[in-house]
Amino acid sequence: MIAAKRWERQRRRSGVGILMVITIIAILTVLVSEIIYTAQVRLLTAHHQAERTKAYWLAKSGMNIYVLILAANKELGKNSFIQQLGLGDSLWQMVPVINTGLMRMLFQGSTGLSDEDVEEFKQKGTVSDEVAEASREGGVFNDRNFLDFHGDFSAEIFDNEGKIDLNQLASETGTLQEGMTSQRLFSLLSGDENDQWFSERNIDRWEMIGNIRDWVDTDNTRSAGLGGSEDSLYDRREPSHFVKNAKFDSLLELRVVSGWEGELFEKFGDKFTIWSNGKFNLNSFDDEMHKAMIRSAATSFPNDATLDACMNTGGEGILSMWDVTTFNNANDYANFIQTNCGIELDKTKLKNMSGTSKVFTIKSTGMVEESYVTITAVLDYTRRSAGEVKYWRID
Repeated sequence: MIAAKRWERQRRRSGVGILMVITIIAILTVLVSEIIYTAQVRLLTAHHQAERTKAYWLAKSGMNIYVLILAANKELGKNSFIQQLGLGDSLWQMVPVINTGLMRMLFQGSTGLSDEDVEEFKQKGTVSDEVAEASREGGVFNDRNFLDFHGDFSAEIFDNEGKIDLNQLASETGTLQEGMTSQRLFSLLSGDENDQWFSERNIDRWEMIGNIRDWVDTDNTRSAGLGGSEDSLYDRREPSHFVKNAKFDSLLELRVVSGWEGELFEKFGDKFTIWSNGKFNLNSFDDEMHKAMIRSAATSFPNDATLDACMNTGGEGILSMWDVTTFNNANDYANFIQTNCGIELDKTKLKNMSGTSKVFTIKSTGMVEESYVTITAVLDYTRRSAGEVKYWRID
């Protein structure tokens, strides 16, 4: 009997011991799993951070290439012979986009390019693995090719003098319709197609332009002859707010302005800027900007057919008159329009015109596997030969 009780106590103790061992093993399993998981997360985070760092420096490389191009562009513009040819501001325009695919195509080594390689680059903007590897061969710096890296970057540049600077509305006085920037904005929003677009949506163009001016001017009275308080447009918003009465800090801020929240911004936003020195480069306008400038300065408002014919001056050949002509000033521009398009321009309305650009926006994206970094910068060469950074953003 005593032996049986002793055995029973030992059995119970063994059961408790087994339970404790199982509990300890379970706890250790959880701890080890947590440690392994945390280590994996940290390793993955470190890996992505390393990729993002590489992507940042690739984006910075694209940015620096354009800084070099702009420096060369400035030196080129000082050459008197180049100035006579009207090519003093042409270098940056020759390379509006640059990426690693293009550079690897140019420096692919001695293997040569096949027709398939060229076609792939045209269609996709990338090169084959064979071309990429060939571009890494050879060494210039410490036996390494400057393209001997993994990842890609893509950068683009445009000047801000080819667009309408909305911040210029802040300094205009008098009635809205008399302002030069306002007139150019209205001309940009004009034309048969735009007339129909605004009519279908029952949008008054002068009111929309007035809302922009009210956002940046210093008074609190609505423009466009509407009267009343500027703040009344924003009282019922959630949350309600006051009009800014100061210049735009970002072009996306235009979406806060009454009437510009949606499709109006989407349709015309790429024609605007808030970064310029108040000048317009006549040589970097697209067709729509040329039409807007002609409408705003014409002594007699031209119709769309006349403007379309003007844009096609020279016929359907390889080069038109627009392709082979550069403008140094407003007189050159007015004379060209008069001679080739038969449209007389009021030269007093062609103020702030130039043949060169001073303020540039560069957007460069670095890509390494799944990591992307985009740098957007605005560089102003108006006062400093090395340029002045007006805006810098990393995404």
